[in-house]
Amino acid sequence: MTAPTAESAAQSQADLLSVDADFLWHPWSPSRVSAETTVVVAGDGCEVQDVDGRRFLDAKSSGLNATLGYGCRPVIDAISAQLRQLMTYDMGEGSNVPAIRLAERIAGLTGPHLTRTFFCNSGSEALETGIRIARFYQAVLGFPERTVVVSLDNAYHGSTMAAAACSATSSPVADDVAPSGFVTVRRPGRAGAESIEGPEGIEDLREFLSANGTRTAAVLVEPVQGRGGYVMPDACLREIREMCDQQGILLILDEVMTGFGRTGRMFAYEHAGVQPDILATSKGLSAGYMSLAAVTTTTRVFDVFDRNKDKAGFVHGHTHSGHAAACAAGLAVIDFIETQGVLSNVRARGEQLLDALEPVRSMPGVRDLRGRGLLVAVELDRARRAARVKDHMRGSGILVRRTGRSIVLAPPLIITASQTDRIAQALVAAASAAASEAP
Repeated sequence: MTAPTAESAAQSQADLLSVDADFLWHPWSPSRVSAETTVVVAGDGCEVQDVDGRRFLDAKSSGLNATLGYGCRPVIDAISAQLRQLMTYDMGEGSNVPAIRLAERIAGLTGPHLTRTFFCNSGSEALETGIRIARFYQAVLGFPERTVVVSLDNAYHGSTMAAAACSATSSPVADDVAPSGFVTVRRPGRAGAESIEGPEGIEDLREFLSANGTRTAAVLVEPVQGRGGYVMPDACLREIREMCDQQGILLILDEVMTGFGRTGRMFAYEHAGVQPDILATSKGLSAGYMSLAAVTTTTRVFDVFDRNKDKAGFVHGHTHSGHAAACAAGLAVIDFIETQGVLSNVRARGEQLLDALEPVRSMPGVRDLRGRGLLVAVELDRARRAARVKDHMRGSGILVRRTGRSIVLAPPLIITASQTDRIAQALVAAASAAASEAP
């Protein structure tokens, strides 16, 4: 692990947090800065080190984006080489080699129909782009009334205006300023306290589309919800694909968290054997080494724009769309996944983690254990108990993610068997300790 810089070593974590509290505006305010906030100064493999020299096993991959861990030399070298040659060039009036090659590479991975990729900078931007494509697509085809985007409850699609509006539970936007045309329905796999695994679990969506299909532009789905690790049943995803096809509605799949290996396949939709019309990816695409996201569409969707330039075109973009160094990182990440057996490791470690966590199912205060690949969640009965589990884990030297009452595990895809055991043993112990404490 790289040693901290002289500047960071000269200040303690407490000193830095004091400055942080005075000057930084953190995401997801009110600020979460406290004496327990980790100021990370170095990382190596699956571990990070704070400014006071304490080491932690990062079981959440930073923000689920450090998918290849820290210090991945092939990715760093690819970025460095590209920066020395050309950091980027305006994609609005030109192009660059890494962007061209990465778009070609993505088309080779996503399947026979997903062929056109638009690059942007973050998952939120990717979802905004996908929504805009869907609405423009319908309007150009002569259906301007098709503006509604339907999403599922408990989903998280980003923090920008339209992305946040795609789920009532995750939107920070006040009702009086929220954009219109967004509807949330009950997600498949849940009916009260019961789990519904078959196509009958999408009755709410079916009913909505039956009544409102002619004004619906797209259905937006996460194959595995990042908020709580709910796995979309494969049968439900196939049924949603069929409903969209029947009614001329586009299917947008949000694989910002799951794309590029998180579930043990390159893309989570492969488990169900379906393809979306629009695919949004980000976190795993550059493994946290650069800011990069991709929106990949079918040839059919792209051709509607290409044939109707006088009506639409696609007047949308970002200064850093297709940033050359970021795209070089994406190419190196894909190379690493394909040559280093990453997907097979995800499948093996994911099964190992779920098996080792099985004892928590019967513990007081635990409601569920679920997951796919290396996206696993333990749901507690209340958020306060989940917060205590997270604190116990940190005390054991392991950083985890808490969303509401769920502890979400999403370690780097390169995690070893021994590190997986360490996470599972610590979580079993933490859940046991939290169960014995007062509610």
